[in-house]
Amino acid sequence: MLFRSSERVSITTPMRCWWTLCALLAITTLGSGCSLFPSGAWNDGALEESHPRSKHTQVSKLTHKSRNTISLQADFRHVSTQDLDESLWQHVDETAFPPKIREAWLLNGFRIGLIATPDALPETAEDNLAANDDPINRLLSTAGVLGRSPSGVETIPLRSSQRHELPVSTVLDGSHVVLAHENGKLTGRSLDSPQMSLSLTPTLGPGPGQATLEIRPEVQHGSVQQRFISSEAATRLATGRSTWELPEMNLSWVANPHLTLLIAPVHQPDETEPTFGLARQMLRDADHLQDDQHVILLLRVDDLPSS
Repeated sequence: MLFRSSERVSITTPMRCWWTLCALLAITTLGSGCSLFPSGAWNDGALEESHPRSKHTQVSKLTHKSRNTISLQADFRHVSTQDLDESLWQHVDETAFPPKIREAWLLNGFRIGLIATPDALPETAEDNLAANDDPINRLLSTAGVLGRSPSGVETIPLRSSQRHELPVSTVLDGSHVVLAHENGKLTGRSLDSPQMSLSLTPTLGPGPGQATLEIRPEVQHGSVQQRFISSEAATRLATGRSTWELPEMNLSWVANPHLTLLIAPVHQPDETEPTFGLARQMLRDADHLQDDQHVILLLRVDDLPSS
C-alpha cells in the first residue's frame, strides 16, 4: 500500500512490538542458517577429510539394492607369496581370457583366471576331505580376511550400464614412482598418493543368468577435483581424482554365479623379491611387510536381476 506525502502514519505500541518480534525472528533464523556452512566455500581439503580415503571396504557409491542391480561379491585376502605357487594355478582356468590380455597383466606382475564355484558345501566326510586337498580351499582356509565383515566378503550393488569404482589397494601416502608396462615398454610416472582401482561397467547377458563385466584397471592419483562432463543427455558436475588408465589390461568377463575371478600377484620363487611390478607395489599388505604377504582379490556375481 502506498501512502501520500500529505498523509501521516502513526505506529501504535502493538505495531512496534510486532515489528520488534519479526526482527528478532529474522536475526535468529539467519544466525542458525549460517551455522550450516561454516567455511562459506568448497574446499578440496575439507572434502577429503569428510570422505576418508578409499580402502577395500569402500567400493561403491550405490548403497542400496534394487531389482535392476547386479550383486557383485568382492573378497580381499592377504596371503603368503609361497601359497601362490603353480599347484594353485593348476586349478585355475587362465585360458578363459585372450593370451594378449593375460600377457599385459603378466608384464605388470598379475595373474588372472577363473575358479569354478561349487554349488553346495561338502555333505560327507569324503567330500570334505577332498575339498581340503584342493589347493584353492587350503589357500582360502588359511588366508587372512580384509574388510568389515567377518568373512571378508563385501557385496557390491552394480547398476547395469553404469560405471563403478572398486579400490584394489589402499592409498599410498606421498609421492611415489609408479612403474607400468604400456605400449610395449616400461613407463614410470611420479604420482601423488597413488591408488590402484578397477573400473567396472556391467551389462546383462549375453545369455540368461549371465552378466558381462567390463573391467578397466587404472591408477588414481592427485587431489580430488571437480570437472564438468558433457553427454548427449546433459552436462553434469563430477568429483574425482586424476587417473592413469592402462587400456592394454582391459578385460571383458562373461560372469555367472558359478565362476569366481581370481586376481593375484605373480610368484617368482627364485628371485630375491617374490613378486614384481605394479602388483608388488599395489598388492603388498601394509600390515605384513616383514613376512612379505600380498593381497589377492576374488570377484563373483552373486545375484542377477530377474528378466
